[in-house]
Amino acid sequence: MASKTRERLIETARQLFTNKGVAHTTMNDIANASAKGRRTIYTYFKNKREIYNAVIEAESERLVESMRTIASAGMPVEQRLAMFMRARLERYYAPAASASLKAWMKFDRKRVERIRYMALQKEGRIFVRLLAEGVRDGVFRRDRCKLLGGFLTVSETVHDAHALVNYDDNTRKNVIDDFVEFVITDITVDK
Repeated sequence: MASKTRERLIETARQLFTNKGVAHTTMNDIANASAKGRRTIYTYFKNKREIYNAVIEAESERLVESMRTIASAGMPVEQRLAMFMRARLERYYAPAASASLKAWMKFDRKRVERIRYMALQKEGRIFVRLLAEGVRDGVFRRDRCKLLGGFLTVSETVHDAHALVNYDDNTRKNVIDDFVEFVITDITVDK
């Protein structure tokens, strides 16, 4: 029950922050919108900054959730890595996936960047685990995977920075497919 109340407060705060902005949302607004009293809010959060941090954490978790699902799917590691990379590269093009981030962006790009940074850190750990699994299983070349870590982070970040470029769907898909194939082919052990 307690965690459900906390989650409800976080979701209510997220919606208010998205619609009104953090600066224009008060603890009273959160209490009224969640149908909880201020005392209940202060049971879970000391202040608005703390609830804001919980919202940021929840938003980054939303971004990473599908990546965790892909990484734990029951298929060969090279397929999971390719799916992971595609999903990561396509994320900012999907309107539904980025609607919340776009709404936040109208108030403050710093908040959006903080969410993305947190998500990128979490995704980086998933990526490293996939590479380590592939190396352990003899599917990926250790030397190439070692080089790939930094390269991929920089490449995907640059790609994200250009996410608003108006590629048509087919061109975007081809660019992503070529990039993923290039990486997977380079790190896979020749058989």
